[in-house]
Amino acid sequence: MGIDAYAVSPGERLRDSLRFVLQPTALAVLAALALAHLATWLPLGFVVGLLAWAALFKYAFECLRLRAHGRTRAPRPSLHIEDSLGWAHLWLQVIAFALNVIAFVAFGAIAGGIVAMLLALALPAAVITLVLDENLPRALDPRAWIVVARRIGPPYFVAAALQFAFNLAAPQVQALSVPGLPPALVLVAFMFLVHGVVLANFHLMGRLLNEFHDELGFEPDERVLPAAPDAGSADQGLLEQAATLARGGQPAAACDLLGRRVRASDAGEAVHAQYHRLLVQLDRREECLRHGREWIGLMLAQGNDRRVVEIARACLALDPAFEPTSPDDVARVAEKAGEAGATQVALALVAMFHRRHPKHRDVPRNGLLAARLMAERMGKDATARVLLDQLLRDHRDHPMAPEIGEYRRRLGQLAAAARTGG
Repeated sequence: MGIDAYAVSPGERLRDSLRFVLQPTALAVLAALALAHLATWLPLGFVVGLLAWAALFKYAFECLRLRAHGRTRAPRPSLHIEDSLGWAHLWLQVIAFALNVIAFVAFGAIAGGIVAMLLALALPAAVITLVLDENLPRALDPRAWIVVARRIGPPYFVAAALQFAFNLAAPQVQALSVPGLPPALVLVAFMFLVHGVVLANFHLMGRLLNEFHDELGFEPDERVLPAAPDAGSADQGLLEQAATLARGGQPAAACDLLGRRVRASDAGEAVHAQYHRLLVQLDRREECLRHGREWIGLMLAQGNDRRVVEIARACLALDPAFEPTSPDDVARVAEKAGEAGATQVALALVAMFHRRHPKHRDVPRNGLLAARLMAERMGKDATARVLLDQLLRDHRDHPMAPEIGEYRRRLGQLAAAARTGG
C-alpha cells in the first residue's frame, strides 16, 4: 500500500466515488443511458434496454480499470468493442443476473433474497479477480473471491455493502410511482440513479485495487515502488541531502550520492528505495536492473519477502527477462510472489528458467509452480497438464517427480470429471 489504506474511512471512499460520478463526462454518459431506456416502451425496445445495460457495464468496467491505475478523471465513452476483457466482464454480469433470476423463480423470494445477498458479497471480488487474472473461469471461482476479500480486509465490504444495497433497493425504487410526474420522467430518473450507483461502485472497486495493489499482486501503470520504512539516524541526513539535491533540479547528483552509500553492507532499506526511484527517474535502466539484483539478494538475506516481490515486479517492468543474480534464488522469489498473489511476477520469473539453466536442480520445482499458478489462478488447466507431462518426461528421476506426477493425476481427474459432467 502506498498509503495507510486501512485508515481511510468508508465515508471518504463513498464521497470519492460520488465526486467521480458527478464529473461532467460521467453525468453525460449516465444521462444518455438513462434516456435510452425510454425506447423500452417501443416494440422490441427491450433490445435497446439490454444494449444500454451492456454499455453501462462496459463504461463502468473501463472506469474501474483506469481508477485502478491511479487515474481519477472520468473517461470519454468509447465505441471500441474489440476488448476481450470487457466482454468477459459482461458475461460475468450476465451469469450473476441469471443465477439471481433462477433463484427467485425456482426457490421463491426467501431463497432468492439469500442468493442476491451472496452475489452482492461475491461480485466485487469476482470483478477484481477478472482484472487481476484476465480469466473468466478464474473470476467465477469462489476460492478466488475469498482470497481477494481476505487480502483487502474490512475495506472490501464497503463495495460489497454498496452492491447489496443496490440489489435490495433497485426493485423497490423501480416499483415506486410519483403522483403528478410523467411516467417517462420517473423512468429516466430511476435509471439515472441506478446507473449512478453502479458507476460509483465500480469506481470504488478500482480504488481498492489501486490502494491494495501490493496485497493483490496488481501492477499499476506507474510501477512505483512503495516507500520504505523511515530511515535510521545514520542515513536520515544523507536522505535529506539527496532530497534537497533532487528538488533543486540535480537528481543525478542525488543519485550518485546515494549510490556511494548503497555499496556499503549496512545501507538502510530507505536508502536503497530512494536510490532505485532516482535510477528509474533518470532512465538508467542497466544500473537499475543491476541494483535490483543486488537489492533482492540483500532482502532475501534479511527475510524481507514482501520487498523482494516489489523489487522483482519493478525490474520485470523494465526488462521482462530479468532474474536475480543467482539462479538458486529464482525459485524462492517466484514462490514468494505466488504466495503474495503476484501471479504474473511469479510466472515471468520462471518462464524461461528451463532454457537459461536447463541443468539446474530447480527446473522441476519452477515448472511445478508455473503449472499450479496456471491451473489454480488462471484456469489454464490444459496448458498446465502439457507442462507437467513435459516435466515428467525430462525429469523422471528427479526427487520431485512423484509430487509432479500426483498433481498431474489430479488435473487429469478434474478434466475427466468435467467431460462427464460429474
